[in-house]
Amino acid sequence: MKEFFATYPYAAWSIVSILLAAVVIATLWEKVKWWWMNTWYAFPVIGATARLARDSNRAGDNGWFKSELTLCRDYKKFIRIRDEHDFNEKITYLTKAGDLGRRGTPFLIWVLTCALVFIEAMGFSYVLAGYTIPGASENLQQMGAVGIAFMISVLLVAFTHFSGHELYVSSKIAAARRGWKDNQRSHDFQSGDIALARSQNLDDDTPHYTQLANRVGAHAKYIVTIGTAVFILFVAIGATYVRGQVLEKMLHQQVVGEQSTLAQPAANSGLDMSSNALPPDDVKSNNDANTRAQQDEENIDRHGGWGTFIVLAFIFVFLQLLGVLFGFKWGFAGRESDLAFKAIGRGRYSSYADVRAHYSEIADAAQARLEGLQQRMMDRNGSSGTRGVHTSKTFTDFMHMERASDLRDRESERDHTRSSHDMATARKIAPAVVVEAAPIAQVTPAVPVAEPVLTPVAAAVTADADDELIRLRQQLAEREQAKVAQDERQAEISRLKAQLAELDGDAKP
Repeated sequence: MKEFFATYPYAAWSIVSILLAAVVIATLWEKVKWWWMNTWYAFPVIGATARLARDSNRAGDNGWFKSELTLCRDYKKFIRIRDEHDFNEKITYLTKAGDLGRRGTPFLIWVLTCALVFIEAMGFSYVLAGYTIPGASENLQQMGAVGIAFMISVLLVAFTHFSGHELYVSSKIAAARRGWKDNQRSHDFQSGDIALARSQNLDDDTPHYTQLANRVGAHAKYIVTIGTAVFILFVAIGATYVRGQVLEKMLHQQVVGEQSTLAQPAANSGLDMSSNALPPDDVKSNNDANTRAQQDEENIDRHGGWGTFIVLAFIFVFLQLLGVLFGFKWGFAGRESDLAFKAIGRGRYSSYADVRAHYSEIADAAQARLEGLQQRMMDRNGSSGTRGVHTSKTFTDFMHMERASDLRDRESERDHTRSSHDMATARKIAPAVVVEAAPIAQVTPAVPVAEPVLTPVAAAVTADADDELIRLRQQLAEREQAKVAQDERQAEISRLKAQLAELDGDAKP
């Protein structure tokens, strides 16, 4: 790595800059998308507004032109909450799933986890490098060490994060089961999966543990946790063993080198000391003393090395436990809680008033772009001698149309759910009626008993009745909104009149 930076500094720092830019863009991706779309719509000649203006004669839906609908739908992508009911549905889902107040793993925590694991992995990857590519050059072995560290880091970060998330989800399910057992199992533990797109009041009449199980799950799992524990222990023990073997090899080479040094005869120094040779007992005593000193030094190095490796193994294990703790602390238990959290602005909105304040900025920008598009459409049609388009359509009209469509969908879903519930109730009642009528059926077998019970329920709701019910409810909602608006205007008029009267009274001497 150092050689690469020294040899190709511009290329190396260019790669680092690109990676940092990618990290910043990923962190601020929503703002980057918003900025790019606004810029692209305002771009002259080849921008989105100019392109849509050239396609202005294509008819759309409900009096809208295709280009107008395209622009409004592009900006609608940034409005994930369409009304207060939708906002409350997301909050209700998070509440019933036990995730209200939680958030996803912060980006800085991801960076910290990856950095800690990578540094730890680099510590023993260099030890493994000599055994990874035997006979390779030192540079190639170092590159292999970096590759090994990267692979181990990715596996450890992924395993620990998913293990922490699994433990959090399992703890929620275990707490729900305890509540179910404490309640003497008087109700079904799970009545059915409740998706985010469905109405969240379908299980209001069920206990809290059933509501949680409908969104989180009914069975705790520890498969990823067990696999993570096995993998961490395997890496810790394996790395410690390899480090120990490298230490033993180093100590062995040190002993062999010292013995070979002692075995070599002393070089001629110009003095003849052969006549002053020590007695054999003294020579043996000196050699034994040197051997004991070497053994003591070897034992000190061995004990110190193994102690260091054991401490490093414990640090490695606790770093992985920290990654599991991060996965447990952040994240969601509900199957679609992450989508609900994103829809309400990733925690930036504390109430629906904050949502309206933010979305009003988006609506203003969309309306400005829509007016620019409509002006271009009129200019283009006027220059070609055709009839100009009407510019009465606004982005607010588009959102009202979308909300009315959502209202119809919700009404249809409620009617379908109600009809299915009635059919299920009828199926439960029908066998009891047949059993009671069995003795009569033996005397007069031509009289059917179960048919009159099923027929009225099956024919109660028809397609025409569904449409009529939806239309009437929509009209009622529109009239109620109009009445509320009228009352608000009347109250404002009365307030202003009272203020004017008060000012006139103050003006009189």
